[in-house]
Amino acid sequence: MTPAPGREDIEFVGQTSTGGSADVIVVPVDMLEAIRSGEADPRRYNVSQLLAGGHTDAGAVPESELDSREYAGLFPVEAGASVTASAAAQELTVSVKDRSGGTPEDSIVGWVHAGTGETGEIEIGEDGTGTVALEPGEYMIMTTLFDRSDTTGRSEAVFGFTAATVGEEPTKLEVDAAAAAPVTAEVEREDAVLTDHLLYLETTYESGSFGTFDFLDPDADVFVLPQPETGEFGFNFIYQPVFAGAEDGGVPYTYTLAFPEAGSIPADPAYTVADADLVEEETDFQDLGVELEGMQCDYPIGWEDQFFLFSQCTDRVFPSKATTLLTAESVRWDRHTEGVVLDEQGEFLDGFYTTQQDVAFEPGSAKRAIGDGPLAAGVPYAEREGDRISGGVTPVASHGGEVLRMFDFASGEVTLSRGGELIGTSDSWGEFSFKLPYGDEGRYTLTSEAARGSVATPLAVSATATWEFDSATAELELLDLPVVVVEAAGVQHGWAEGDEPLELELSLSSGEQEAESIGLEVSYDDGATWTEVEVDCGTAELVHPEGAEYASLRLTATDAAGTEVTHTTIRSFGLR
Repeated sequence: MTPAPGREDIEFVGQTSTGGSADVIVVPVDMLEAIRSGEADPRRYNVSQLLAGGHTDAGAVPESELDSREYAGLFPVEAGASVTASAAAQELTVSVKDRSGGTPEDSIVGWVHAGTGETGEIEIGEDGTGTVALEPGEYMIMTTLFDRSDTTGRSEAVFGFTAATVGEEPTKLEVDAAAAAPVTAEVEREDAVLTDHLLYLETTYESGSFGTFDFLDPDADVFVLPQPETGEFGFNFIYQPVFAGAEDGGVPYTYTLAFPEAGSIPADPAYTVADADLVEEETDFQDLGVELEGMQCDYPIGWEDQFFLFSQCTDRVFPSKATTLLTAESVRWDRHTEGVVLDEQGEFLDGFYTTQQDVAFEPGSAKRAIGDGPLAAGVPYAEREGDRISGGVTPVASHGGEVLRMFDFASGEVTLSRGGELIGTSDSWGEFSFKLPYGDEGRYTLTSEAARGSVATPLAVSATATWEFDSATAELELLDLPVVVVEAAGVQHGWAEGDEPLELELSLSSGEQEAESIGLEVSYDDGATWTEVEVDCGTAELVHPEGAEYASLRLTATDAAGTEVTHTTIRSFGLR
């Protein structure tokens, strides 16, 4: 998520809820008043709904394609929720104070009912108070306060929860930011500078969770209120600071840290971390023949079943080298790194990406390479449920180091047939879903074809793959469709030395089956002619002809279950 041009210095604040729609609301702080006054449409800040509709530019979405639900302030009104209070409802008046005892410049105050999970917003006026009519019960009041310090001049954000009971009489509640503790982090390297930080705080209850978060600039200080005493609600907390600097020799480094507190809000959230307690990961961001710009995004997982993950992203250039120091042991990570080509207007043209899920690190040193191996077919996903076979293919991937996938293909299709008769065709180069005749079974052929341009790389301009496998009706069965994984230490940045022999390591990606046979052919004229290459114990050697510019690979395999695969990549790697 990135701000619009010219608004890079505006902070974002967000709200989350899993009680009903699982919406994530993200609003620039300078737009809060415009939304409340009706000048701005809150639907343009519901990130979940925008992404579900395939939209990436909130300002460009036609009104007809925005969320159709009614909104109350920042939040959509949940289906079945009553907009008007009953006769039993009582007024809850909330007053908020900043850390100096005055009225905050801006406030977001929300409520959640312990029993029903219903949520809503309390609009705070210029005097720092707001009133809402609520049904009797136990509530948690969520506050996010924004102000500027009278002493330091720095902006301040205060987060917290306060318990409230609504009974038979009106109730008043005061939230005083002076009680909040500063949230800070210190790292070992003296030249490291805080570049941004994020705080996520949520309360949990029987039917879901209700949370708040803020993407903070380095000149903003963050505070958290003490945890309230309540048996109806639980709490989770995570602080994610990023520090940056440059090592000797100019190699940049980044501290990407996460300090989670599962089940509680810390009383003293002041963190100090030593390099010895982190994983220090050296990464080689390799291009594939074209210089790319991109980013590395790391999503910390601080507790089991954490619903909302927030990444801290760092800009990267391909090719380049960088060091990342990440929290180890107490945190697991989901990771996404991408390199892209943009046009003159900054619009996406092409690129590649890599993902990792649920990665756990031990303290110490680690190395990471992105984009180094030969390009060949990626591992597909396929399943059969009853009389339907569906899944997705990855026409091109690199298995050297980290699995790398191309973003897009200009054209392609996937077909399924049995006994020479076509069952179905998908016009997508990736996803497919085929309805079979009732009770159909036997030996099927799944074929994938894809072609791409050369904007992000001159490699992998086309790819085909064919699987022949046996299948019968099943309630739900994963289909084990293997590919031949190709690795070569001599291929870096997608290129190998043309005047040196190249050793390839070949293996089967199958999750359950061993390879009965693996075959290899190579072409140096973009697939016009092919030469068979001997494979001995999973190893093959290529001796390239003089003047060759690219090597294309055709790989075949049969596994112990009788599944056969053939996949071809035109321009698997280049020669120099």
